[in-house]
Amino acid sequence: FAFRCSPQWEVTCLNYLTFPLLLPVFLTGSDRIPIYGMSSLRIIIQSTTSGEQYLPVAHTCYNLLDLPKYSSKEILSARLVQAIDHYEGFSLA
Repeated sequence: FAFRCSPQWEVTCLNYLTFPLLLPVFLTGSDRIPIYGMSSLRIIIQSTTSGEQYLPVAHTCYNLLDLPKYSSKEILSARLVQAIDHYEGFSLA
């Protein structure tokens, strides 16, 4: 699927080569494309009042991303990449 970076994600997209593949997995909890395609996927990004030291939180059942208000693109990029890097997914083992 085609992935275009909006200005707010620009730093992360440029610095993290696999970002377009890992962000949907982080947000949805699934590495599969929805049966009706990526255009059927509705992702909600909501601002939170937590501080800059907190990482973004994905609520995979609702395709919801809680994103603290960061003061710069660089901090946003670092926190989002850190959250995705530490994502463990679901495991039955």
